[in-house]
Amino acid sequence: MQETVRTLLGLDADTAVTVRRLTCTEPGRPPVETIVAVLPMDGEARRWRLHRPAEQVTPDNLRSVLLTDRLTDRPR
Repeated sequence: MQETVRTLLGLDADTAVTVRRLTCTEPGRPPVETIVAVLPMDGEARRWRLHRPAEQVTPDNLRSVLLTDRLTDRPR
């Protein structure tokens, strides 16, 4: 999944991409969600939340979320 994120966003080798699986406690949401984070050496970190387990995330899901720039969590 990290390589798909790198390709879709045109990231360089110095930018970290992480994928985490978390338990979702929000009512009406699936019990597991996937958080994708892009952490550049310089610049703002970006995070996206997909309401499904990582093994169910497709390249089309990633494209839809990442390229529409629906940021779900900005650093404070």
